[in-house]
Amino acid sequence: MIIVLKPEATQAQIEHIIDKVKQLGLTPHLSKGSQRTIIGVIGPEDVLRATPLEIFP
Repeated sequence: MIIVLKPEATQAQIEHIIDKVKQLGLTPHLSKGSQRTIIGVIGPEDVLRATPLEIFP
């Protein structure tokens, strides 16, 4: 799964998302670009499918 954050996402929001991903037993991979930040998420497909993206700000 790839989570694409809004350009105005704060460091606190990014850390919150990473913490939630880890709590679900998934592995986050942070990538900061010049205009966007994305978080790649690695883990079992059943957990990824069961996780609504709306839990993230």
